[in-house]
Amino acid sequence: MAGRCKTCQVKIPLYYFLTEFFTGALFVFVGWFNYNSFYFSLYNLIFELFIASVLVFIFLYDALYKEILPGVIWATTSIVFIRLLFLDKPDYLSIFYGILFGFGFFALQYIFSKGRWIGGGDVRFGVLIGALLGISKTIIVLLIAYWLGALVGISLIIMKKRKMGSEIPFGTFLVVGTLVAMYYGDYIIRWYMNFIK
Repeated sequence: MAGRCKTCQVKIPLYYFLTEFFTGALFVFVGWFNYNSFYFSLYNLIFELFIASVLVFIFLYDALYKEILPGVIWATTSIVFIRLLFLDKPDYLSIFYGILFGFGFFALQYIFSKGRWIGGGDVRFGVLIGALLGISKTIIVLLIAYWLGALVGISLIIMKKRKMGSEIPFGTFLVVGTLVAMYYGDYIIRWYMNFIK
């Protein structure tokens, strides 16, 4: 029977299919983007596929359980730090400010709201984003995540799927923002710099 386990006939949730489909599409995109990059390397491709896998996991786990696992964040951040040691002239200052901003921005909200606005997972995720992308792209991630979160939240309220003050998994929007900033952050920055001239 379609949509059910062949053995026990339990209905298979739709998100199983959607996760596999979008993960496959994301992997194809990462491969295509790297292959067409001027600085293509197999090492960088493997690293970005790993990051994509982690982001998919964070997205799905936060969407299902409204939690970002600390172990996943710290392990991935450690790997990002190790990678920085092998890069040619990494911008450590940008990374330092990115971590400081990513952590501080969420930590202040967490402290001020006593954990009502955001969770500790978002604070830790801010550290990973800063280490991975640096200060400029971290700002882009936050802008995208908050705009997208507001748009989705308002849409759900209008459709009466949520009420004002209802909790939404903000980590999912941070994942989307991170992916956009990873691959199109430089274009966004150049567009903005040209726009303000």
